[in-house]
Amino acid sequence: MLEAKIISLDNEKAVLAFLDGQKITIPVSAVEGSPKQGETIFVLFASRGMENQANQKLAKCILNELINS
Repeated sequence: MLEAKIISLDNEKAVLAFLDGQKITIPVSAVEGSPKQGETIFVLFASRGMENQANQKLAKCILNELINS
């Protein structure tokens, strides 16, 4: 799972900047909730057929965050 910051929002597109400086543009509809400029979000990429493993990895990250808070 990667951390990114929403650096701009316009025309239903969000530009995300990752910690290493890379940027991507995605549809705002791909972000759950009400995204806001400057907000930090988490991104998880998965190859076709690996969605279940990606979801399990996300669940583990969430559980670890809950346990450690």
